[in-house]
Amino acid sequence: MVAGILSESMMGRALKAGAARFRVVNPRDFAEGRHRSTDDRPYGGGPGMVMTPEPLARAVESVAGPDSRILLMSPAGRPFVQADARRLAKERHLVFICGHYEGIDDRVRQFFQPEEISIGDYVLTNGALAALCVADATVRLLPGVLGAEGGTEDESFETGLLDYPQFTRPPVWRGLSVPEVLQGGDHAKVRAWRTEEAERITLERRPDLAAKMGLPRPPPPPKRPRRKRLPKPDPPLLDFPRSVHQTKEQTQPVSTKEGTK
Repeated sequence: MVAGILSESMMGRALKAGAARFRVVNPRDFAEGRHRSTDDRPYGGGPGMVMTPEPLARAVESVAGPDSRILLMSPAGRPFVQADARRLAKERHLVFICGHYEGIDDRVRQFFQPEEISIGDYVLTNGALAALCVADATVRLLPGVLGAEGGTEDESFETGLLDYPQFTRPPVWRGLSVPEVLQGGDHAKVRAWRTEEAERITLERRPDLAAKMGLPRPPPPPKRPRRKRLPKPDPPLLDFPRSVHQTKEQTQPVSTKEGTK
């Protein structure tokens, strides 16, 4: 189940490039007895079978070392998110404990104290399927795996938002057209459109993520209207009327020899 997936697609590319190495360990190889059984009935009764602790513990110890980070795939674990993939991509060695049947004997968890991870609120037949999801999300972030620097920067969850819609040729397909803004060549408008679409889709489909990102964003404050410049007033007109307090010489008639003027 696991080996085939690890050799295909992005995982296979990482393997060929030497960016990652994979090893599959079967707990049955560490079981004793003629049937090499790795499961038994649960204490207290109930349906199903539980994986016994010793074969599983020996399997873990056969590969784990001082630099290993042990992960337990469990529905009781913390939900796996993109930030976890980035964090795990920096680890030197990951060991996945994959339960089966009704789960594993809890003493294995108590003994190794692994980081418990869940990939969702649903039940799988085998924890190896969940481990493959975590491994794929982590391995693709390793340097050189994608083949292009920055290839993951605009993907869903990397910015905290879902991804914006993607389009390719032809420009019209079955009556549906590519948005004109993507065909115009204006990179600033394209970036703005993509941001708006990512926020819209996140708000509609994942309100929990939208709330973390502060969406919907408050509208920008209205722009203050520009004040019109009034025309400069004319300079004041200064009148100098004759003073009402005139001197006597100015108000009295002047006598001359020729007579009164």
